Amino acid sequence: MFSFTWTFDGCFKTKQPLLFIAILLTIFSCTDSKQNHPDYDILFEVNGIKRTVYDFESKYVAHLITTGRNDSKVERYAFLNEKIDELILADASDEKGLLDHPIYLSAINFQQRKSMMDVFFVDEMNKLLEPPTDEEVRLAYDRKQRRVYVRQLFSMQREELLQPYERLKQGDDFVDVANDFYETEQYDSLAGYLGRISYFDVDDAFADAAFSTNEGDFTAPVRSKFGYHIIYVEYIEFPAMLAEDDYQYRKPGLTSQVQLRKQQLVSNDYVRDLMESLAVSADEKNLNDLREVILNLNGDEITNTNQTEENPTANWDDRRLDELEASFPKETVLASYVFAGERVDFTFDDYLKWLPFLSFNESKNRTGASVGRALRNEVLFKLAEKEGYDRDERVQDRVKTRGYEILAELYQYELTKEALADTTTLEVPNSFRDRLISRRYYIMEAEYWKINALDMNAAKRIVSEIEQGLNPEMFDGFVSISRQVVDQSSSDFDLVKRSLLNTPVVAHSADDGWLVLNVQERDLTEVANSTNVENLETRYKVYSNIVDELEYLREDATIVVDSVLFDDIYEVWKKKNEEE
Repeated sequence: MFSFTWTFDGCFKTKQPLLFIAILLTIFSCTDSKQNHPDYDILFEVNGIKRTVYDFESKYVAHLITTGRNDSKVERYAFLNEKIDELILADASDEKGLLDHPIYLSAINFQQRKSMMDVFFVDEMNKLLEPPTDEEVRLAYDRKQRRVYVRQLFSMQREELLQPYERLKQGDDFVDVANDFYETEQYDSLAGYLGRISYFDVDDAFADAAFSTNEGDFTAPVRSKFGYHIIYVEYIEFPAMLAEDDYQYRKPGLTSQVQLRKQQLVSNDYVRDLMESLAVSADEKNLNDLREVILNLNGDEITNTNQTEENPTANWDDRRLDELEASFPKETVLASYVFAGERVDFTFDDYLKWLPFLSFNESKNRTGASVGRALRNEVLFKLAEKEGYDRDERVQDRVKTRGYEILAELYQYELTKEALADTTTLEVPNSFRDRLISRRYYIMEAEYWKINALDMNAAKRIVSEIEQGLNPEMFDGFVSISRQVVDQSSSDFDLVKRSLLNTPVVAHSADDGWLVLNVQERDLTEVANSTNVENLETRYKVYSNIVDELEYLREDATIVVDSVLFDDIYEVWKKKNEEE
């Protein structure tokens, strides 16, 4: 059976381990005071198109995350030049007739809808929030120093927790109740055990409840973004001393964390209340049909993807979107809801409008939840449309920025086509040849064992028990891999490559989920990857054509860079990283 679950871990793709709503709130939290905020100082300008410190830094952080490169002044200057080239190409795109290109028009339409929803949502949150008080920040500082050890009873349905909650109120032992609740085959002294949690490292609602509960007490059912919990506080480690000078030093960062937590809690409640007011009715047959179509898309496997918070699941790409669009009737009703007093159909065509920002894996494995997420976005967009957010300056700025990115890509695509149509012979410089041939891959031989675990906490418990002397082979799911070559496409490859030798570690793979891994032996051999000459010549033609065009356009371009400000923001980052 399909059901809509209102989850709050993000509408759109992010490359950082942060909640989407939290990211939105952080991004827009300073927009009301742009004029006096250093992030909005102009860093560079190309033909009158201005870019601020924030514009550069936000894109640069994403660049570092996606490429795995380290921050340095050289890397920053290289990225700055990329952004300058992007604006130069975008500004000249009208001469290529690209402003009428269907890809460009489609992209800015998507961005318009997304930006309207984003800005409206954050404005609604700002209406509900006050800045953190000193008392709130001090309380957070106190809690952050503590270490709280907890157990829990967890369910997706609140009703399932009512009976065990009554037993606890009558004085029954939590571990006894947990064994009954989880229906353990044998009495488990670790039933419901989560271990130590930190104040800012768990779900916001869960943390507030746990850190507001005394040692030896339990909470009423608490709603988090995962479901419902009864939390039992087993033990609390209090700090030896809370120093005032340390508090003052950490206060600015703590204030931001407290504000973000308040925003997240308010936003969760806002979205839940909104969606519950819509009286959503899902068409289970059509959702099942859609899921079957998604499952049967060609090449739907995503290999070597560790779906952890540090590596978000892959979003829909253009190829899959085009194939899906051609495989399912656009008018198919997936759900209906009440908006402005009228029942409205949410069709497959409506779903398609939000798919570029949604997880492919969720669409495939939890189609109902994915459609529910898109429906939520659609409703927020309609509310924004009703309030005239299409005319909002912040929305228009984001649409223009996205438009420039698309135009630059289309311009490069046109230059690439020209280069591929060129039949002349070019001599490839040795510098270009060496740069491409220098790509390398690894051959790895290893001997290791692994134990599958239900979740991260179960994996941690296994590591703890092994460290206390328990034989790893005693655990269900133990697998021993004798010395052999580990294929680079295997989901184990990166885990084995990064792991410490002879040390059980908690790991996660797309194929096996959570596991405990212990690498006993490992040999890595680096091998050069050759590239054929024909491919080199073709790639050099493309590269040369784009570089020549940029050099030509740069001659007439007006480029202004505030080099002092550019160096200053690098020094700020450098100092911050050194302090951390």
